[in-house]
Amino acid sequence: MMRVIHSVHSMSTSARAPLPPRRTLLRHATTLACAALLVCACSGDGSDSGSGSSDAEETSDSTDAPATTGEGTTDESATQTTTAGETLTSDGSDGETTAVEPTFTFHRDIRPVIAASCEQCHTPGNIAPFPLTSYEEVYELRELVALTMLNRQMPPWLAGGDCRDYEHDPSLPQETLDMVETWVAEGAPEGDPDDYVAPPPPPSTELPSVDFALTMPEPYTPVGAPDDYRCFIIDWPAEGDTYVTGFRAVPGAVDEVHHAIAFALPPEKLAEYEALDAAAPGIGYECFGGPGGEISSPDDIGVWLGAWAPGAAPSIYPEGTGLRIPAGSKIILQVHYNVPADGAVPDQSGVELMVADSVEREAFMMLWADVEWLWGQMPIPAGSPSTVHSWELDPTAVMGFLTDVIPSNVPIELHSATHHMHTVGVRGNHTIKRQGGDECLLEIPRWDFNWQNGYVFEAPALLNPGDRLRLECEYDNSAGDSDLNWGDGTGDEMCLGIYYVTEASP
Repeated sequence: MMRVIHSVHSMSTSARAPLPPRRTLLRHATTLACAALLVCACSGDGSDSGSGSSDAEETSDSTDAPATTGEGTTDESATQTTTAGETLTSDGSDGETTAVEPTFTFHRDIRPVIAASCEQCHTPGNIAPFPLTSYEEVYELRELVALTMLNRQMPPWLAGGDCRDYEHDPSLPQETLDMVETWVAEGAPEGDPDDYVAPPPPPSTELPSVDFALTMPEPYTPVGAPDDYRCFIIDWPAEGDTYVTGFRAVPGAVDEVHHAIAFALPPEKLAEYEALDAAAPGIGYECFGGPGGEISSPDDIGVWLGAWAPGAAPSIYPEGTGLRIPAGSKIILQVHYNVPADGAVPDQSGVELMVADSVEREAFMMLWADVEWLWGQMPIPAGSPSTVHSWELDPTAVMGFLTDVIPSNVPIELHSATHHMHTVGVRGNHTIKRQGGDECLLEIPRWDFNWQNGYVFEAPALLNPGDRLRLECEYDNSAGDSDLNWGDGTGDEMCLGIYYVTEASP
């Protein structure tokens, strides 16, 4: 039976404030065109990810042209940068040349950054559209690499930096961005290969142990191009109730699997999804925002086990906690395929899981959305550049209605947050509202549907009875010719928060 929870919610449509101007760089017009290509290729589609080359200034930077003074006359002095990293300076008076040591070089300063932050995806045969494994490869795309770093598009991490601390945050500090910008501005000198010091290895993408390794029943070759979204039903092997304590998606064809989300569906929810699978040709069925079925209440998508994107750390749940999966459940694996230019190949992706027979504190993956949205009360008008939907409620007051894991009116701990919208979403915010000051859980200043991840808090957030959990989503439907509303299809939208919740520690 559907329980209606009355909520505080709002919807506004107004002109959205423009994003702050991006930093300027050595902006060749051709490089800016490449920048758009990189964003599209790495995001998995040809849509604008919220940053384009129009914000950057175009300047001429021909290394063959002589320098000019502020009065427009030719400056007789000139500089030339060698591949070894020396800048040769001539004052034009007697032809003498002196060597100036560059501020930064590739092997000493830039290569460790590329190795730590880029090579997990930008290696041959991986999901990124080109490798960045040598000086020659990086030099050819040096301005593109710098521009996407300065815009904080790469490495991909959607969480804003002023909210809270998260585990496995790959964001580059400002001093690193300044270093990359200076290196490019000085001609991107190579330096001495012997100066390279390898960075510490990145966090492991493996689980510390694997109890269940489950794969799609048979290979699937994507039919959509360049993007194909497909859901696959995978049998759950445990005979009794089991607790999942860790999750990792395992892509089969690493050069075309862009991201994956896994759901666990209990037996009473399976009939609808098995019917979708039976009606679709071949293995699996088309899906988009969720596991593919009709969503009229948050628990219709089952247990959200986790999301994966290239380079992401595995989901290892807090020690002593786990998600209960009833006997007879099945896993639904949603895979986003980004088909490479040379064509699709068969894929047989899967999931790896850590499980336990019992846990000290059973966890609940809480899906947070205004029930009225699910009933069609989340309009996003056509042509509107900014539509904001929000709601807030004390989750402890209704916890007993949402789950049998945690009773109502007791303090809870939130250990992670995941934000979910579709393709016209532009911004999201998750906040605990309380007397004495609000607490930011997650701020997504520039949403990208193609880089969905969960954000694990370095320290859990305590939510006491009386506190309110606020979710806010903003959309840009200025290019749309029809109104949008809540739904699971590619032409629909969502506003959903997903939280890993336990009862507070004693």
